[in-house]
Amino acid sequence: MIRLAPVVIALLLFARAVAAQGELRQGFWLEGSTGTGTVRNTCAGCPGITVGYGSSNHVRIGGSLNRRVLVGLEFFALRSSEITLAPGQPPVDAENISLAPVVIGYVGHSGFFLKGGAGLTRGNYSVRPESGEPVTTRRIGSGLTFGVGLDIKLLRWLAMTVTLDTYVNAVGDVYVQDVLVDDIIATVYEAGIGLTLR
Repeated sequence: MIRLAPVVIALLLFARAVAAQGELRQGFWLEGSTGTGTVRNTCAGCPGITVGYGSSNHVRIGGSLNRRVLVGLEFFALRSSEITLAPGQPPVDAENISLAPVVIGYVGHSGFFLKGGAGLTRGNYSVRPESGEPVTTRRIGSGLTFGVGLDIKLLRWLAMTVTLDTYVNAVGDVYVQDVLVDDIIATVYEAGIGLTLR
């Protein structure tokens, strides 16, 4: 979190610069974003943390409770290749998916906002053996999400949205070629940019 402090400060300063824009999201809104992310996998009994990088996408849809508080539903996915979950085992292609109700709150009169939510998560892990078809293990668990973002007005009904998000996904046990990887927790950090209809 300390590494994110300069980014948060920069977003706050930029939010002050665009504060005069006004016109925050009201009523029905729809946000779509694409970006890049990092996933850090830990598990019980693992000797260390494995890290992977990949492409990410999210879609949020919802409405406004009042002028500064929004509620919605968020779908997030990150795909990453060549992640080693267990020592001595082949790398896997991983996909982390999250579906969660979220609450978004604007700070001040700018487009800067904070986001938080909790919901379901799914981890897909595919092993590519030397011969034969890939073997995929799917696990469903629970997840948390929180983040910051900034809406930058393009038109009265359209904004560019920049986001920094974190997803903590507990997906349980995964077998990699008959080797048990116990109690995987994937922490995903995502930076994205997209458009919001508001």
